[in-house]
Amino acid sequence: MSQEKVNRYKEYKAHRKEILAKEKRKKLIARITGWTLLALVVVGIAGGIGWNVWSKYQAELAARPTYQASAMIISDLTGMLDEETEAAE
Repeated sequence: MSQEKVNRYKEYKAHRKEILAKEKRKKLIARITGWTLLALVVVGIAGGIGWNVWSKYQAELAARPTYQASAMIISDLTGMLDEETEAAE
């Protein structure tokens, strides 16, 4: 058992640079992946909130009355236009 440990240590010592570089790469990849996922979650939440605000704003704009010239035609509520038409005939 002891000789096996010694052999593993020698193997580790012989390839220490490669092993440490590999571990460093794994940590870097894990860190980049974590930050990327965090950024995606934050952007998704912000996008959802932004979409909700935008749709409420568009609904509010659609509910407002329009004051354009074509929209300002007053409907004949009292029937006056009908009376004028009948009198002209």
